[in-house]
Amino acid sequence: MSNQSKIIAALLAGVAVGAVVGLLFSPESGEENREGLTGWFKDLYDSSKEKAEELAEKGRQVVSPRSGMFPGASDDVEKTLGV
Repeated sequence: MSNQSKIIAALLAGVAVGAVVGLLFSPESGEENREGLTGWFKDLYDSSKEKAEELAEKGRQVVSPRSGMFPGASDDVEKTLGV
């Protein structure tokens, strides 16, 4: 493992430990913490989905004028992306 990989792994481990300690010592109840985390993950999912849709649309705009060069390629890309 390279030095950079070790640093990144240590950083991620530190973030995870910090999050767990933060939840354990939080003044909110477990139910409030779960609701907050659920909301945060839902927002993250929604924003990720929006970004993926934007990226797919930009891809279509780039591929569309060139679709004659590669027949069926845009269908393959859309099938792969599930769009």
